[in-house]
Amino acid sequence: SAAQFGRSRRRSVAVAAPSPSMAEIHVCHAGTCRARGAEAVLAEIEELVSEVGGRCKVRQSGCLGYCNEAPNAIILERGARRLDPNNVFTRIRTLDASAKVVERATGKRPPLEGAGTSERLASLRAARARQHAISVSKWNTALHGLAEQAAVKPALRSELSTLLRKAGFPEGVRADRAGQAMPSAIANYSQWSLESVTPVTRHSALFAFSSSDLKRGTPHPRGRGRMAEPVTWHTTLLAEVGPNAEGPLPWVERDYTPVSSAKEWEQGRCEMLIKVYADGAATSWLHSASPQRVWLSRPERTLRVPGLVSEGRAFRPSSVLLLLAGTGAVALPQILAHRAPTAQLGISSPRRDQLHVPVDVVLSCREDDALLLPQLAGWCRESEEGGAGNERVAVNAVVRGVRSCTLLLTPAAAGGAAAAPFPTAPAGDAADAEGLLQGLPNARVVRARLSAPLVAEAWAQMAQPCRVVVSGPGGFNTAARAMLAEAGVDVEAHVTILSA
Repeated sequence: SAAQFGRSRRRSVAVAAPSPSMAEIHVCHAGTCRARGAEAVLAEIEELVSEVGGRCKVRQSGCLGYCNEAPNAIILERGARRLDPNNVFTRIRTLDASAKVVERATGKRPPLEGAGTSERLASLRAARARQHAISVSKWNTALHGLAEQAAVKPALRSELSTLLRKAGFPEGVRADRAGQAMPSAIANYSQWSLESVTPVTRHSALFAFSSSDLKRGTPHPRGRGRMAEPVTWHTTLLAEVGPNAEGPLPWVERDYTPVSSAKEWEQGRCEMLIKVYADGAATSWLHSASPQRVWLSRPERTLRVPGLVSEGRAFRPSSVLLLLAGTGAVALPQILAHRAPTAQLGISSPRRDQLHVPVDVVLSCREDDALLLPQLAGWCRESEEGGAGNERVAVNAVVRGVRSCTLLLTPAAAGGAAAAPFPTAPAGDAADAEGLLQGLPNARVVRARLSAPLVAEAWAQMAQPCRVVVSGPGGFNTAARAMLAEAGVDVEAHVTILSA
């Protein structure tokens, strides 16, 4: 089982290492891992493999499903049909952790005692993590520890000054950090007014924002001879929490995928479905502070369409299977929007990029936090009205809605409604789910967790080639990945995993 898989990979067991000539090291380069320094981990492992004269290949990969334990890597033995749990490495946050991956893959322990080796690779790791943060305009993350590094490495002072200026603090940040005011301008960010907060369940709400700032950008840059690229997208919200451990600035940075369309963003409107966590720095701030205005970044690409991959365009699916959990459900409306790009996105795209293929959904929610229920019911009805069946879609056919929807309801959170941030929310529970979905022939409500038989059943219904998108909390993603592999899915070729 997935639970057994998760436990077994943490055992300390004496097992034979892979044959060095038959092994490949795959380092996750999905968003969470890149933010935690995956690019540096890759470079570090490459150098350590070279140090021991190893012949195994080192390459980057898509999300491996261990988002809560980033950065991570796996060792694949060529020809092996299953991933050996002992070849999964998580929390690769030190040079010694990287060395253990190399030792497992090559059978040789890399020397770490060489002159300056540890310091040089630590500096490389910090630089790569900073470069990634800069590329996505996460200034607080980019500045983390940089002032201390610049104090001993004068060559970094110019970069420190540049980043502080981009973050809106050209004169620097106050030494005590307490009471540090927000700047008047931040590079690649614009201010949005919080217009309303509409609870949709006891734990989640729809936050509606508006902006007239033209610097807000667009999810689909175009013009001057440039064609719009079809993508799904997200934005970064700055939560003004004050002093924090993530960097020297008075905010933390969190990515959110809007449920409103790209066209609405361009018109200055944005809606986000956000679950409020008691221990979540950003969401608890949003809920308790009720800010009148927030800073949102220019849109960043999440996936390319139609392949639904972070990089590359060659894959064109004949069907799409979505395995979603919790607020991972927000991936669905953005994907479906590409079937009507002019109306939903405000762009034109070639028909071959419009995802007119069957889309099946398995969504797992707590029974007191069932999300997007009215929308799911509407998408199921659209599919029925369009007559979408199980057969391969004909060329030029117009496909609407969701072909099949399975809503999995898991037990409610401990503490009941009184402990919830929106205790009087009128909807989003099990009764609401059953009332909206049970009468639809292509929808079902099941009180169960995601399971290997259910994943295998869903996969068997998909026309090939199929793209599977997994989006949920780290534990769900890890379990879903293992279940897909157990069902015989080539995870590297067919599966995209997003952290929600």
